[in-house]
Amino acid sequence: MKLRIPFDEIKDAIEQASYEHHYLIDKKNHQIFFISELENDYEKKLEEVENDNFIAIEPRMPKDDFRTMESFVYKIQEDYFELTEKLHEALEKGKPFRNFKELINQNHEIREKWFAHRAKELVNEAMNWLCINNIELEDKSFMPKIVIKKLKADDVKLPEEFGDFGPIECMKCKNKEGLKTKYFELNVPAENMLIEKEIKRIMKETFEIESYGHIGGGEKEILTSSECPKCKSTDIFEDF
Repeated sequence: MKLRIPFDEIKDAIEQASYEHHYLIDKKNHQIFFISELENDYEKKLEEVENDNFIAIEPRMPKDDFRTMESFVYKIQEDYFELTEKLHEALEKGKPFRNFKELINQNHEIREKWFAHRAKELVNEAMNWLCINNIELEDKSFMPKIVIKKLKADDVKLPEEFGDFGPIECMKCKNKEGLKTKYFELNVPAENMLIEKEIKRIMKETFEIESYGHIGGGEKEILTSSECPKCKSTDIFEDF
């Protein structure tokens, strides 16, 4: 399904949707339909959208924002160990949202990092929603340009902890000899389902590869694809 709705409008609707404020995608008119329970004709409007022309956006729950706070604490813990210890405690106590906000507001740098992280998480959430609902937007300017480059053996730079990682056994014929791995460099992190979908398309159309793995933690994310020389299967078990 292709729609002429700006991505930012969908992202904002996902952020603001609640049990009191309903946001729906009007597929026929390519727009977002809003209904508030505070309106006098609330029930009438709800009846009008109970058909296949509308896709309801689920209400945003406190657990969604809580998960975003947790991921932020995890992200900054190496650089701000003492602060993250306090943030962990704040999230485990009563009134975690207020406790978290008070700690964040004490440090301008952390506060700016938090706003950037939350904005990025909302983008990923909206892109996941589009993918789950099989919606394609005509304006694709919100999508990062994805470039996948096949690496030569000498150019492969894996994180130190993946030094011994490699193909172990072909899952199809159980062969363990001569298994070879191809490495590809990805210019953007595979951080949501829509980016994953585009990566899969590029790998299939450009390199004729449908099965591959991800290695993160380095300067660039690395994609790996191993092949069995006996049966040509790419269903390879990889381990350390």
